[in-house]
Amino acid sequence: MVQVLVVAGSKSDESVVTKTTDVLRELGVTFTVEYASAHREPEKVRAIVEAAEARVIIAIAGLAAALPGVVAAYTNKPVIGVPVSSALGGLDALLSIVQMPKGTPVATVGIDNGQNAAYLAARIIGVEHKEPAKKTAIPHTYAQAGVDEEIVSAGLEMISKFVRESFKGCNVTQDFGHYANTVKISDDLCIALTTDGVGSKVLVAQAADRYDTIGQDCVAMNVNDLICIGATPVGFVDYLAVARPLPQRILEQIGTGLLAGCQECGIPILGGETAVMPEIIKGVGEDVFDLAGTAVGVVKPSEIIDGRAVEPGDIMLGVASNGLHSNGYTLARKVLLPKTRLDEMMPWGVTLGHEMLKPTRIYVKHFKALKEAGVDVHGIAHITGTGFRKILRLKKARFHITALPETPPIFETILLEGRVSWADMYSTFNMGVGLVVVVPKKERDRAIDILSKLDPTMEIGKVEEAQKASVYIEPHGVVIS
Repeated sequence: MVQVLVVAGSKSDESVVTKTTDVLRELGVTFTVEYASAHREPEKVRAIVEAAEARVIIAIAGLAAALPGVVAAYTNKPVIGVPVSSALGGLDALLSIVQMPKGTPVATVGIDNGQNAAYLAARIIGVEHKEPAKKTAIPHTYAQAGVDEEIVSAGLEMISKFVRESFKGCNVTQDFGHYANTVKISDDLCIALTTDGVGSKVLVAQAADRYDTIGQDCVAMNVNDLICIGATPVGFVDYLAVARPLPQRILEQIGTGLLAGCQECGIPILGGETAVMPEIIKGVGEDVFDLAGTAVGVVKPSEIIDGRAVEPGDIMLGVASNGLHSNGYTLARKVLLPKTRLDEMMPWGVTLGHEMLKPTRIYVKHFKALKEAGVDVHGIAHITGTGFRKILRLKKARFHITALPETPPIFETILLEGRVSWADMYSTFNMGVGLVVVVPKKERDRAIDILSKLDPTMEIGKVEEAQKASVYIEPHGVVIS
């Protein structure tokens, strides 16, 4: 839910609007911005105010500064007026706003002081802030952003001994650590399972007050991992953990995305779980939650694809991503959001919010097309968290990448704005390649033809013999091992 409505009389007031929204964003207060003149567009002002769900309204205006008073006349919600400086230094606007008649109150802050309006709004809605949050340095690596993969790996190594112990006496076909694992049910059937979540992309959805794509992200992160073991997805369940019951409009948007994702790969939502845990689920604002899921698939034991068939001379094909997908958001948010608003237009023609909330591309159709055509696939890598390091799951070999698609602009922006190294970019993000398919050289042309009918696909490299597994990204001199 949007907590604060910021309405300004003119685009010329944008500098004060920015002061206001910067503080709201810093405090974690959700907001929306509208522009309407009380004199030239009185009906628009009325419509904006009467439709507002926000708990507090900040009205910004200069000169005669009628806007705050007009807004207050249309609502019983708290209204904060911000006078804007002009020919008389803003004194005219200040006196206009503070002299409201009895019964139509407008709290008034100093001239051009949008910051104090934001702090006051935050206090009214109960957001704690004893002092403005200190600006932190923009991180240059995923570890600096708060996700240290070495610590994560150490934790996985510790838990793996318990996982492997559970395999004893069971028909588990794979070791721990691949994209998914399978249990052999009969001589000709294995059940495959995997689980994953949307991660901190949820925070972007919350800040933008848009939730219709993260459901598809949740499905995609799971079914894309299933196909990396050669399994065909057959069902999905979701897990929604909330601090309090979510409003119906948010649930509807999440459900819309879950349905879209499952329909795209032809599987049902078999059920799920919603857990209300106010002491555990914490975050910014009121409607905080975490979204995860589990996907089930089937595969014949003889058709499992786990990378064992990968051999020197095999060709690596890269299938295009749809942007950031659902990984690296802890770094992406901390690089991008301090400088750019989610509703701000990017140089390539979309808002930052639109770019960051693009749904993760689902590659089930790509997998099925290769399978139906009988293409001999040796390995599949879903490029997610830790970026191109994921390719190392396939085989102890050297994956030599010699060519890549043009770097999508969102990644170039993170690279430049965050001064992130190419090595960290390729160890964190998909960089425009969402799926890597490894095939024998004889299957190269046929596989590219099949995949290109669905999404842009190109040869990106080859597999070479090596004593130690590594990914060598030649265009940028990056080695991941």
